[in-house]
Amino acid sequence: MASPINLSIKAFLPSVSSMTSVAMRSAGSILSSSSSSSTTITAFSNHNRCNNNHQSYQIRNFARPGRRPSPNKRRGRPTTNLGSSSTNGNNGILTNNPPPKQSKKNVLVIGSQGELGKTLVSHFGNQMNWNVIGADVLDPSEDIVEKKGMKDYIPLPLDGSVADLSVALYRGVSNYLSPNSSSNNIKKSASLDAIVCASGGWMGDVDKFDFQHAMEDNELLEDIDLEEEYIRESSEVCEHMMNVNYYPIVAGGMIGQRFLKGSGLDHGGNLNNGLFVIIGASAALSPTPGMMGYGAAKAASHHYLQSYGPSASEENGSTSVGVLPLMLDTPANRAMLGGDGNDDDRYSKMVKPIHIANEIGEWIKNPHLRPHSGSLVKVMAKNRMDGSGGAAFHLVR
Repeated sequence: MASPINLSIKAFLPSVSSMTSVAMRSAGSILSSSSSSSTTITAFSNHNRCNNNHQSYQIRNFARPGRRPSPNKRRGRPTTNLGSSSTNGNNGILTNNPPPKQSKKNVLVIGSQGELGKTLVSHFGNQMNWNVIGADVLDPSEDIVEKKGMKDYIPLPLDGSVADLSVALYRGVSNYLSPNSSSNNIKKSASLDAIVCASGGWMGDVDKFDFQHAMEDNELLEDIDLEEEYIRESSEVCEHMMNVNYYPIVAGGMIGQRFLKGSGLDHGGNLNNGLFVIIGASAALSPTPGMMGYGAAKAASHHYLQSYGPSASEENGSTSVGVLPLMLDTPANRAMLGGDGNDDDRYSKMVKPIHIANEIGEWIKNPHLRPHSGSLVKVMAKNRMDGSGGAAFHLVR
């Protein structure tokens, strides 16, 4: 397996041989290429955190492992997002012509009730004005359905097997995309443009010493076999981690084989193939002592994505990508870290859900910005104490 590339704030890609000295800006991102061996992409989002006008930027590093930019190549620097432009076909000169209108997207978000899932639903439904189908074991609140753009919802069985999850998703998506469906009176195509699996959860391993100490102090459990109970609880942690971190991804992959849009062009003549995204974990790229159940489930998810991606790409032209944050900036994760409020420097190293939502949104709109199918992309926070900043996306496998 190729070793991870050197992580740098700059982003380099193999050049496109058919493009020479071309600068192209599309949908909030800047792409510059030349006849040399590298390409720099810096992507900016218009998200304003806490109502402050701080620009948020995102950086992509999707060079294939093993390739390095020329040391003599001048590296690009982030510049201000001046809005969307497009090339006019005249030597790549930028124009102010708006890009062709795109049809409304159909996006399935699995795990729509988590912090990341809610952000994805809000961003895709409200900001992008797409048709969003949510799926979760928890029922959505009225706020999500009415104010945050969820057009339909698929209830999933709690602690269900991967077969149960797959069947529930299949029935829900089939009903939504059916020509006879009256859901929200929306005219829908018979396929999904994207599936994003944001389902997940964390549990650490059961500490044997603490467990036995707690059991011994409980007089009601004197006749319990401590070793047996320890084995039972440790196994249940592993099982639960597979239920929430791995099974939904397998179910989403099954649905993608049936409903995800294949290769094709949109009305503007642009590539418009489907996208399958999973949320993995950077920690699972290495051994995870103390959280073996979590690490094993995430590593299994990575393996599934890397195997599924090339196969799906060959079968229907869809793209599959794994997004691997170190730690998401959520209330639960902040509580786990502790700290004394927003001034804690550790929080600046947490990846904000909106930055992941922005990047996935760009991949859905602009397939040429995606990494190769079956790739794993690590996400690093680039936040500052004043609320500005963003995230860097680096191809690792």
